[in-house]
Amino acid sequence: MARAAAGILVIVLALSLASPVAGQDYRDVASEAGLAVVTGTGGPEKNHIAESTGTGVAVLDYDQDGLPDLYFPNAPSWDDPEDAWRARSGVLYRNEGGRFSDVTEAAGIVTDVYGQGAVSADFDGDGFPDLYVTALGPNLFFRNNGDGTFSEIGERAGVADPGWGIGAVFLDADGDRTLDLFVANYIETDEPDIRGGRRTRRWRGRVPVLDGPRGLVPQGNRFFRGRGNGAFEDATDTSGIGDVPARYSMGAVALDFDDDGDQDIFVANDSGPNDMLENRGGVFRDAGLFTGVALSADGATQGSMGVAAADADEDGWPDLVVTNFAHDHYAFYQGVGPSLFLEDAVGAGMATPTFRPLGWGALFFDADNDGDLDVAFANGHLYPQVEDDPALGETYGQPDQLFLQDGGTYGAKTLRPPVRSSRGMALIDVEGDGRWEIAVANQDDAPTLWAPDPPAEEAWIRFRLVDPGRERDALGARVTLVSSRQSRSVRAGESYASDSERILHFGLGSPGASEAQPVEIEIRWPDGAAETHRALAVNTTWLLLRGAAPVALPPP
Repeated sequence: MARAAAGILVIVLALSLASPVAGQDYRDVASEAGLAVVTGTGGPEKNHIAESTGTGVAVLDYDQDGLPDLYFPNAPSWDDPEDAWRARSGVLYRNEGGRFSDVTEAAGIVTDVYGQGAVSADFDGDGFPDLYVTALGPNLFFRNNGDGTFSEIGERAGVADPGWGIGAVFLDADGDRTLDLFVANYIETDEPDIRGGRRTRRWRGRVPVLDGPRGLVPQGNRFFRGRGNGAFEDATDTSGIGDVPARYSMGAVALDFDDDGDQDIFVANDSGPNDMLENRGGVFRDAGLFTGVALSADGATQGSMGVAAADADEDGWPDLVVTNFAHDHYAFYQGVGPSLFLEDAVGAGMATPTFRPLGWGALFFDADNDGDLDVAFANGHLYPQVEDDPALGETYGQPDQLFLQDGGTYGAKTLRPPVRSSRGMALIDVEGDGRWEIAVANQDDAPTLWAPDPPAEEAWIRFRLVDPGRERDALGARVTLVSSRQSRSVRAGESYASDSERILHFGLGSPGASEAQPVEIEIRWPDGAAETHRALAVNTTWLLLRGAAPVALPPP
């Protein structure tokens, strides 16, 4: 009876999460696209917090054929705590023009770790993206061999962090043209601890649920500085990261919040103040309280999971959306000047629709190509047991949400079916047609691939930046449309334990190419050098090679 009632509650909850708004709709096409492998963590009862954090998703064109591919981390599973762990490998899907095939074994990327998140970057500058996988230690680092295969070099490269890593960010923190790596760690635990997990707390005083994170031992975050010789050194202490108190860290994103030309790091912390790691020449200090992003508008800590950063209001300052725990709305930190944010989820229209769900992944993107940035959230409860008591009015699976922007406020739409317990979320343009799809990792289930339905008809323009001879991915570079002041920045790592396609996408708001004017852009490269390019055709993906004329890439 409880399970039947819970099924009804899915509908009730979906209706309560958001009121209908006009605009872009999405439908799940994962099954027809060939995304079928189940991902998840631990056993079905979720007796330990490590069994509930779930996994992320990374987008990378690993074979450089012009079509973005997908990687989903995975973790062992069991039906009973006394059972042996059944290894479940992470999955690499090759994009074959809209349909994906599982090439994990052929690519040599089979894993048996307790996987969590993933982020890609070309750390050795050979033109092929490499892949870093966070795990309940040690983390893995797969070097792309350039022939469709990978080699695991985490130990040799010095980044096999033994902690419980979730979020990770690549960036060039010190401007030496070499990639560095930040890893967000969660709590101290191990296999015996997970196996011995017991549901000792009561959710809303009614059902027994897992313990934590409060009361458990947090792990410090790590910072690895690139040496430029294919290896990294642990610079946690010398970078200042080691001076920041250990917290329950999950999501992370790089951004230049003070517009001084270097990359800072925001860290979403569960059950504690968030961090804003201000970069001062490769050395960081926590400026979370100073900048206004550590706490809610009420001055309270929140259970933060995922984060996305972008200049959503086109005022020149980055904004942040942060997902939080159930019965506490998600945060919208609006950048209002150098080093200052104001939390205004209420004014943005996000507070009420996000109060009941439990959020993980978060994305800024232009869902309908109308020229402004919208927001998507991946939702899913931590506790399966909420469905055992109908009086709670909650479900383990929760609808993902899309918030469409209209003049600075956001109208909420629920994305359903399916309704799953979602975790990581990343952007991918599967066919390179200027319309974003959203890849979602689900707890103990196959992925979701949200596709626009119907596809947006408005014009668009996309950019792929390459900075040869320096840090090839040009992480931290910014492209601005001169006419509208829309801007996008290149980054590696965002959302929750995830990494989106390394493409800067702009919706232009006009019905089609025949009515859209050519575009003029300004580029600020990571070292501050500026370039301007004019008369760029719309509905085109442009390769921006530093110091060269833009090249229109052919459709995949």
